[in-house]
Amino acid sequence: MDLEGLPPELVWHILDNLTDLRDRKNASLVCKSWNWMLFNSPVALCSIRLRVCPKVASLDRTDAEEVFNRMSDVMVCSKRNYINVEFFHVNFERPMARELLFFMVQLCCDTIENLVFTNCHGLRRSELWQVLELLPKLTDLTISGGIYYDEFDNDAEVTELKKLESLSLDIGDDCRLYQDFLTITPNLSKFSVRTIHGCVDLRDVVLTRCFSHQLDTLSFSTNRCFNQSEFSDMNFTHLTKLDLKISGSVWPQLFKQMKLLTELQIEAGINDEVIAAICATSLKLRKLSLLCSGFVECKKFNMLTRLENLEDLQIRGIYKFSWRHVTFSKLRRLHVDNVATDFTNFLKELPTLKILEIHDTKLKNEQLIKFTLNAPTIERLELAFCNKLSDKAFKHLADMPDLEELRLWAINVSKTIDERMLCPKLKKVIFYFNDNIEDSTLEALAAKLPHLRLLVLYDCYRITPQGVTNLRKTMPTCNVLELYRGDELPPALVAERQIYYRNAEFPNGVLKQELPFQWY
Repeated sequence: MDLEGLPPELVWHILDNLTDLRDRKNASLVCKSWNWMLFNSPVALCSIRLRVCPKVASLDRTDAEEVFNRMSDVMVCSKRNYINVEFFHVNFERPMARELLFFMVQLCCDTIENLVFTNCHGLRRSELWQVLELLPKLTDLTISGGIYYDEFDNDAEVTELKKLESLSLDIGDDCRLYQDFLTITPNLSKFSVRTIHGCVDLRDVVLTRCFSHQLDTLSFSTNRCFNQSEFSDMNFTHLTKLDLKISGSVWPQLFKQMKLLTELQIEAGINDEVIAAICATSLKLRKLSLLCSGFVECKKFNMLTRLENLEDLQIRGIYKFSWRHVTFSKLRRLHVDNVATDFTNFLKELPTLKILEIHDTKLKNEQLIKFTLNAPTIERLELAFCNKLSDKAFKHLADMPDLEELRLWAINVSKTIDERMLCPKLKKVIFYFNDNIEDSTLEALAAKLPHLRLLVLYDCYRITPQGVTNLRKTMPTCNVLELYRGDELPPALVAERQIYYRNAEFPNGVLKQELPFQWY
């Protein structure tokens, strides 16, 4: 049947199943009606983010004005009701940039729900407030970058953002800005704040917002230390997700009211009292990350068994503890980072484990062999900076029949690793920082891994560009990426994806690529 003969509602439904952005662009060129359907359907409006990224830092004033004028013309011609808008590295000290901001907000004022300012500068508080007042449907606001704190006119009134539910701020150390935002967001349920010197602390959140008990998600990150009294009188009884990063120790009393927590990440000084307080109160936890800022010995680690619903556990810096009498019947992901305790036999107690990640641990070949025997259900295995491993242990990966993804970060496997990797179900393989594997290694792996769909070669300097080219021809269904730190991205990735670099400071600084679309 000809698509033109179908009702518009049915055509709309069919086009909404085109999830790839490139396919949507091609289909939009068919006719005006398809173009309108593709970029005005609820699916498209929610999934597409309009990013204003002029990249005019090196341009003079005249060229910059032409860039912003061209953007304005595109906005007028597009007639699209964008829900998600981001200003990325925009200098609002340029008059044209400020004019474009107000123009875009006025054009899409009835549709914008998510507004993001990423590393933008030159915007004044009064101007920002004018922008926010024009967006009656705004529910999510993210600001990272400098906002100049100017005074309002005497007659000016700050309008409450009654529909704003999620607020993320990283705007320097002027506490007045944070307090202003908290006072005009009466229905806020998700709050994220990151400061350097701790101009806003948890008590500020409670005192400024008498309704802090309504928050269900709180992310708080600062380099400041706190004393015990500053953790007292906290009222976060409705929190379901807490991400806390501070320089000093955590006061155990903080967790006594958090009975509804399902996700908890702590990066601070952690001791037995903190773990006991968590396990005594937050029995609904499904995801727990204990990232200790030092090396500690935990004597109450077995109390974690009380968390019967735990599905994701991450441990870092808790150097010595006992796995005895610890069971997790629902655990699916285990991440251990810099631990000295041997947990190979403990894996027998994890019948549902699917993801195992081991970083900066003195793991030996014999222990890895035990992993393959004690955890046959593993689907993803990640090893990073375990420098005692060799090729000998990898031949036992064949004992893990469900293994589909293997990530080796700075694991010094040899160029003949293909002789030991007999995992025909592998779909994703990552080699990071390896000076041994060569073009011949890739050719041999290609012959043994027929289901491979993604191969990432990151800082593998013995692999030649010609070797990668030949491999792409040999494996046309596999996405082969060759990346070197500092190199530009392949053109196919530049247009539609953005890379965020996260350099973990502890303990060896594993440099990873965190991508919103998970292409690796």
